Amino acid sequence: MNRKQRRARDKLQPESPGPRELFAAAVQHHREGRLQDAAQLYRQVLVLDPRHADSLHRLGVIAHQKGRHAQAVELLRQSIACRPDAAPYHAHLGLALDGLGRLEEAVESCRQAVTLDPGLPDQHNNLGVLLQRLGRQEDAIACYRKAAELAPDLVEAHNNLGRALAQLGRPGEAQISFRQVIRLAPDAADGHANLGSALKSLGQFEEAFACFQQALQIAPAQTEILESLAQTQIALRDYRGALASALRALAVAETPQTRRLFVQCVKDIEIESEIAGLRPLLLRALTENWDRPDELARVSADVIRQSVLCQPDLEDETFAALAADTLLQALLCRTPNQDLKLESVLTAARRRLLQTVQQSASIDLAFACAMARQCFINEYVFAQGVKETERACRLRDELAAALEQGAVLDPVLIGVVAAYFPLLSVPLAPRLLERSWPAEIEAVLTQQIREPGQEDTLRAAIPRLTVIKDDVSRLVQSQYEENPYPRWVSAGPAVTPQSLASFLRQTSPFVPVEDQSDSQDLDILVAGCGTGRNAIETRQKFAGAQVLAVDLSRNSLAHAARKTQELGISGIDYAQADILELGATGRRFDLIEAVGVLHHLADPFAGWHVLASLLKPRGVMMVGLYSSEARRDLPAMAFGLGDTAQGVRQARQILIGQNAPVTQRVDFFTTSTCRDLLFHVQEHRLTLAEIAGFLAANNLRLLGFSLEDAVLAAYRKRFADDPGAVNLDHWQAFEKDHPETFSGMYEFWLRKAP
Repeated sequence: MNRKQRRARDKLQPESPGPRELFAAAVQHHREGRLQDAAQLYRQVLVLDPRHADSLHRLGVIAHQKGRHAQAVELLRQSIACRPDAAPYHAHLGLALDGLGRLEEAVESCRQAVTLDPGLPDQHNNLGVLLQRLGRQEDAIACYRKAAELAPDLVEAHNNLGRALAQLGRPGEAQISFRQVIRLAPDAADGHANLGSALKSLGQFEEAFACFQQALQIAPAQTEILESLAQTQIALRDYRGALASALRALAVAETPQTRRLFVQCVKDIEIESEIAGLRPLLLRALTENWDRPDELARVSADVIRQSVLCQPDLEDETFAALAADTLLQALLCRTPNQDLKLESVLTAARRRLLQTVQQSASIDLAFACAMARQCFINEYVFAQGVKETERACRLRDELAAALEQGAVLDPVLIGVVAAYFPLLSVPLAPRLLERSWPAEIEAVLTQQIREPGQEDTLRAAIPRLTVIKDDVSRLVQSQYEENPYPRWVSAGPAVTPQSLASFLRQTSPFVPVEDQSDSQDLDILVAGCGTGRNAIETRQKFAGAQVLAVDLSRNSLAHAARKTQELGISGIDYAQADILELGATGRRFDLIEAVGVLHHLADPFAGWHVLASLLKPRGVMMVGLYSSEARRDLPAMAFGLGDTAQGVRQARQILIGQNAPVTQRVDFFTTSTCRDLLFHVQEHRLTLAEIAGFLAANNLRLLGFSLEDAVLAAYRKRFADDPGAVNLDHWQAFEKDHPETFSGMYEFWLRKAP
């Protein structure tokens, strides 16, 4: 074929597509989601033009879309080498680096993108997301504001801005952003829910309630919205409504959060009539440790009394029903009863058990053992007459004699004796461990013999951090060696750990804490840790925390150490120490907890001053002090009554007979807590004016009180000029009108001022 013929042939054949045509076709495939076809055409472009920057860029985007982030980074870097001034290339490189977890590099790439083209609202928003994940909240907020300024209708920017402001404890600003989200996207459930959360933080519960209701109309099965609605109803003291919301949340998703929410909703509800499905949930909550079991004590007692006609005379039928009540047995094994009517019935039931075993009649072993465990937990606080005590002593002697002789033992005998005396007080009781027993008896033996033995071993290993030379400190030590406070069975379940800064932003949303480090490496001191439940829960609350927990009482510390070991928790060191001497240790702490301890010192302010000196710069302290106003209704009892368990029992019966208000306090229901409440060897009651004076003199700033949302809302309604609720003069006026406000104690957070 000659040249002329070849030219004629070529004119008849179509020309092969060039890079421009191939790229346009590839982009069309890409837009329509045909990624494989698009990638093939981009590669063909690169065969013809190896430095075709847009094809390299788009191949990198496809690799990122398919989750091949390392390949995406390589391709995008090649595209940037060809066109370093292309802002989208840097933006997509940032996304790919984020996919590899290289956040700092991702931020730099996204920052380069907005530097090259400052008019890209999406890129400002993306940069903000990355910065927020790095904990650089203020920088993130600036990016979100810029994105919203460039694109006022960009819903995502307003939503992200609101969330960042809320996380920084600025709900007032956050709610403005969330209102904008709702204006732009009225059918977005999370917009209404986020606004509700901001309003809830502001104490505007009625409007928050309406927002959550609106969100649920859009997304009726969203667990988080149901949880927020229930919490708002609790704040409004609509406990039945809160319970209904919590039950809906549980039905959608049973999680640790919804379980805990159920407990918080039900613990203060008044049971006037049966609530369908409540009893089995209470039983599960107790046996599965949904929250502290003492939170469920009163509502469980109400439910038990609804289903069993509880009368102290205990007819046979009533006694049988009581003994067979599984909810009652679960309650008795896990926490002290907190209901006087039920206590009266249980006291009669124990007496009935004693009479029945002496008559060799049939007894429900599970109920007898549950009673034994309850009585050990409440330290044998139930009243008993002289004749009843004599019968119980004879039964104890019978058990001791049988152990000495190696005789066969009826398991019921052990359970009933253990309902009147701790088994270790019975001669030769450890011999019981050498035999095989039913599971119910084994549980009693563990509680009353094995665990005290473990505490004896642990007690010997607890280090002594300081001397105890103050006379009052020694008196207090002696009391708590005799009555460790409190004896508890279960701590609440572990929560998701967080930083101290994050926690403070939630608890004190009106007080800026931006300068508080988000570091998860915290040195924490729990001063006066008692039997350790607070120390354990604090360790679980804060990620990476190292806790030093100190107390005067080695018996209390031994209980704490055993429970910590039992739960498999690390990061807590227990030591015996006097707060007054802690300054000599040279230690400094990010967080110090001193709840319920300073008012038992000879001079509370001297001990408080020592603790304040142990705070690191910008350190935080949680303090609990008795209120003079709130405790003025406590009765004056003959002090000598508190020297013995029998004396405490007698004092309680006097007060029960008088129908005294103190009988409704939680601390009334065990020997150690009642002694602490009514017969403490050293107690100071303080005023808010005294507390204010100490804070001013020691450069400490109040962050806020730990109180129910409803109380804080009532305060803010009265004192609108103090949304942070930190004006102690205002609080003094509020407490005067509502003296029950701080019935537990003043419990508040403060920090060392800069």
